[in-house]
Amino acid sequence: MSIDFAQLKKPSIIEEFSFEQILSERKQGLLNLYADDLETQLTIHATLQRESEPLTKLLEESAYREMILRSRINNAALSVLLAFAEKTDLDAVVANYGVTRKLITPADQFSDAVYESDDALRYRASLAFDSLSVAGPTSAYEFHALTADGRVADAKASSPAPSEALVTILQRDTVNGEATQDLLASVNHYLSDETRRPVADRLTVQSVEAIDFELIATIYTKNFPEADPLILAARTAVQTYFEENRRIGRTIYLSKIFNLLHVAGVVHVEIDNPISDVMISDVQVANCTQILINSGAA
Repeated sequence: MSIDFAQLKKPSIIEEFSFEQILSERKQGLLNLYADDLETQLTIHATLQRESEPLTKLLEESAYREMILRSRINNAALSVLLAFAEKTDLDAVVANYGVTRKLITPADQFSDAVYESDDALRYRASLAFDSLSVAGPTSAYEFHALTADGRVADAKASSPAPSEALVTILQRDTVNGEATQDLLASVNHYLSDETRRPVADRLTVQSVEAIDFELIATIYTKNFPEADPLILAARTAVQTYFEENRRIGRTIYLSKIFNLLHVAGVVHVEIDNPISDVMISDVQVANCTQILINSGAA
């Protein structure tokens, strides 16, 4: 099972509300209590029009408390769902899958320990049930490879021939993502355990192949002196795209780069490099070595 959690909408149990809406409902509720007494109702209505009135302040305070309570209920509902839980709530949810958060970098006297991110943990937990299979499905190998060592950023399993299992590893802490021999040996040892590898499988663990590319582009604006903020926004957008797709088998699409460079205020974009999509196979990863964005007047 592999789900793009970012595409999931929040469930209908999550309420949409605002302070103004709650306050309006409370005011109307108070007026409804005097539906049979028009004179009193009109007096209360006039009172509620004045912000300084104690009655108005009391309703505002109670409406604010209700908003906090309902927000807390929303957050509590999300905290038990794999797709939306965060931090320690997510730790508790994935424990139901037999999964714990990986330690990436141990603490030392200069820095705190670094642990697996919420997104990475959520993805790995989604593969946990597949890992229970004894038939060696690709997602099971990927789950175990991701669990084997904190340095594993991504893993892709395939079967190039019957009874052959090929697991490709992306390393978190190398410049281009290619895996070192000691990490490959560590993952191979973990996957070769008799409780994880089917008896008939011949296992190969290899490093991902980094496909280097650079982005060189020019954005054109109508107000050339104001280009710096636009360059920063465009750079941030494409850098986020590259980082999110620094995964095995993820192609970098030129059309997407064009779209991201067209931030508000940009009227035209020229890209010198890459000149086409950066095509990536299931044993490769796209590695951006440089982002250079120039500006020009339209």
